[in-house]
Amino acid sequence: MPHRPGQADPGERPTEHIASVPPGHGDDERTRQHPATGGGRDVAAALNGEPGPDNSAERTRITGPPAAGAAGAGATGAAAAGAAASAADSGNAAGSNRADPPTEVSREPAEAESTRVAAASPDPGEDPGLLTHRSEHGGYNYYAREHEPDPYEDEFEAGHRSSGARDGGPGRDEHDDFDLDDFSPPEDPDDEMSAARKKHGRRKVWRGVRRTCYVAAALMIVAPAAAFAWCYFTFDVASPQETAENYNTSLVVNYSNGELLNKFSPSEGESRVLIDSLDEVSPDMLHATMAAEDADFYSNPGFSVSGIARAVYNQLTGGQGGGSTITQQYVKLSTGKDDHSLTRKFTEIVRAFKLTNQYDKNTILKAYLNTAYYGRGAYGIVNAADAYFDKKPSELDPAESAVLAGMVQLPRDNDPRVNQERAQQRWDYVTGEMVDNGWLDRQQLERMSLPETEPRMDWTGSTTAVQLHIKQRILEELEAHGYTQGDMTSQGLQVVSTLDQQAQQAAVRAVEQVMQGQPDKLIPALSAVDPETGAVRAYYGGGAVGRDWADYPQPPGSSFKPFVTLAGLEQGYGIGEVYDGSSPQTIRGTEYANAAGVRCDDPERCGVREATKKSVNTVFVKMAEEFGAENVAEAAHEAGIPRERTVNGKKTKTLVSAKSGVPGLGIALGAYGVSTTNMANAYGSLADGERAEPNFVQKVVTSDGELVEEFGNDPEPAFSASESKSRDLAANVTETMRDVADYSGLSLDGDRPVASKSGTHQLRDTGHNERAWYVGYTPQISTAVSLNAETKTGPEALLDKNGSDIYGANLPGDIWQKFMNAYLEGKPVEKLPEPSEKIGQYTVPPPPAPEPSEEETPESSEPPTSSSEPPTSSQPPTSSSEPPSSTSEPTETTDCSPYWDPDCEPGEENDEEPRQPGERPHAQGVPAGREPESGY
Repeated sequence: MPHRPGQADPGERPTEHIASVPPGHGDDERTRQHPATGGGRDVAAALNGEPGPDNSAERTRITGPPAAGAAGAGATGAAAAGAAASAADSGNAAGSNRADPPTEVSREPAEAESTRVAAASPDPGEDPGLLTHRSEHGGYNYYAREHEPDPYEDEFEAGHRSSGARDGGPGRDEHDDFDLDDFSPPEDPDDEMSAARKKHGRRKVWRGVRRTCYVAAALMIVAPAAAFAWCYFTFDVASPQETAENYNTSLVVNYSNGELLNKFSPSEGESRVLIDSLDEVSPDMLHATMAAEDADFYSNPGFSVSGIARAVYNQLTGGQGGGSTITQQYVKLSTGKDDHSLTRKFTEIVRAFKLTNQYDKNTILKAYLNTAYYGRGAYGIVNAADAYFDKKPSELDPAESAVLAGMVQLPRDNDPRVNQERAQQRWDYVTGEMVDNGWLDRQQLERMSLPETEPRMDWTGSTTAVQLHIKQRILEELEAHGYTQGDMTSQGLQVVSTLDQQAQQAAVRAVEQVMQGQPDKLIPALSAVDPETGAVRAYYGGGAVGRDWADYPQPPGSSFKPFVTLAGLEQGYGIGEVYDGSSPQTIRGTEYANAAGVRCDDPERCGVREATKKSVNTVFVKMAEEFGAENVAEAAHEAGIPRERTVNGKKTKTLVSAKSGVPGLGIALGAYGVSTTNMANAYGSLADGERAEPNFVQKVVTSDGELVEEFGNDPEPAFSASESKSRDLAANVTETMRDVADYSGLSLDGDRPVASKSGTHQLRDTGHNERAWYVGYTPQISTAVSLNAETKTGPEALLDKNGSDIYGANLPGDIWQKFMNAYLEGKPVEKLPEPSEKIGQYTVPPPPAPEPSEEETPESSEPPTSSSEPPTSSQPPTSSSEPPSSTSEPTETTDCSPYWDPDCEPGEENDEEPRQPGERPHAQGVPAGREPESGY
């Protein structure tokens, strides 16, 4: 607490000399306002009642307490005056060599003073002299509602000066961190001194802000400029012609063990075809290239500020068009550096600028056209024109040029044969830019349309068809992970695939051995998948360059029947349920029949196990009707059959009728196309109840084997959120397929347990087959084999070298058996999983007792219920029955396309070749007396 000032003599009048000192003198804001900081001698004179320096007869304004309290409370003695004067003089001596004169002093006559004092008197009973009623700084008088000076100012300030100030030094306030002004009312807005101080403070703040901005601006300009200059003189740029000639186009793919699978090169080691001059390229192609990538190519310095800004804008709005110039893209291609970092982008700009200064624009554009990757394995405009339009670059018209120019951005996704919708969008963008830049008339554009390209086939020289199909699947997967073929080749990256070297070789051998001497038109396909991870271990897409039949959807016939069983199990229908297996049957307006010679032991009470083993068509159609065709499709999707597929660039739903958009009852007989790889993967889900996407790429590495990125699948429960429930569902389905391989004469070596199913799809109403399948799995591997005889005119009948019909258990089954035995040789024999919970009716109930004859009939008119109905536990629920409207199938099938058509669902699955019991057609070693197989 500040100490109280000393008491003045009774005869002295309490006065205060109000002097103002300019800001900047004294130790803090308080001392600047008081006479203690300067003019100390004037203060002493005033306190002793002497006239001021102006010799005025007027008294200084009375600021002490009014009435009786004025003399005692406001007066100051000689000791106080001396202390104030001494402190002031000391401060002036220490802080300045000159004494600043006080500013104008406010004075008033004595008569006016008494009036003012009386007006400021508080109400009776209040003691205005109490410190609780007054501010020690004078400050604001709450009773008078106005500001007034501090009556104890001189001694209060002197008492609060630091010891250094009292001793003659400059000193600092001992209470710098405590300011009573903080507790005072706001400063009077009319106070000029307060306004000046605020203005001065604001100037200091803005001065600091400006200086910071100047420094930041200098750093933003000077630092990048210095870095740009350093990079410019440090980095070298190679000759564009030399780079184009030596550009690496080989994609290295290894087996899972790191051994080389193949080094894919478009020309198998020969020099690529390069253009020597831009005259070899049509003007339309040159204009389209600039329209797609860099319209200001001939005027920019190698980079474009507006292009970079446009790229940022398009990134935010979802528009098209990048920020890299053609020169920048060429630098990226030639250096092989495409990492998404600011450092890489900055050095790319520097190199592009230097390249522009050292070489003319035509040379740069020619090098770009010779090194750009256009998809389909085509590097350079010469190979691209040939791969897409079977033309020379000089023959390309504006529409074709726009297609090729748009391919460089995303070589696969912009291919009209892969994604027609996206290709159309890209084509519209390029042609629109050509119009905007005056390179194409709008009237001409209105007459143009997206041109038809050659069938999708990589420009690969002498690469074998098997290798080509593997390469294509790997490239698709790499692009899904963000790696284009151009990225891989330019950066020298390599692929470690999931393909097992021994498994791949076994697959090729199995196909070649079985198909030796068979008609060339027969096209086999094989895909083997690890059930736990979805990793593709062996792949054979056909022996001819062109369509990859292991990836192409084909109707699987009766090999699809296990998914009907799965749909029933998910609804509580057990594999011991019995159904009417008689033939033929008309179900929802369509007649269905079993293959010749196929019948259940008791046709009207056929269990699911027997119907699966013998492939009884009518049983599975009845099951699909009861469970719901849509539920069958959903069960297959859960197992791994994709919900959509892309054919000729268009996405379509799978497992549905093209006419109605929903699945029909023909789904029970495999009427809708699925790929060989997807069937192998879906069966793999039945092996352990877990689903994983089929995958070809294990990891990406450098040429030295250093890991760049590793990929993999995390399997998840396929048929239920509960892992145990999903395994039980799969195990119950597996139980129905345990005996099929043995029944078909396709058992594996060493009596290895296996679950399998054959399939055949009829060629319309010809009585022959167009597709034949065999699919099966052990816990280690799931393999699917398909066979077709499709030509340019459409599918043809599957006939072997003897002219006999081919079924699923014939050539496809033989390939499957040979591969499985070779792959599993030396591997431990693992049992198929058994269900821990047997869902629904697990075994076929005994037939009802025969009705008694008339003479044995009791007098009661009602027969016993046990003789007319199977046990209640075998009765399936009825709530899931599918509505008739969504499953009725048309009976006409004469309008089928030359290719397989899901709407062409035959009334009869030609699922079995007629033969005598114990005879296996075109095969040896079948146990005598065996019943005819269905072929599925």
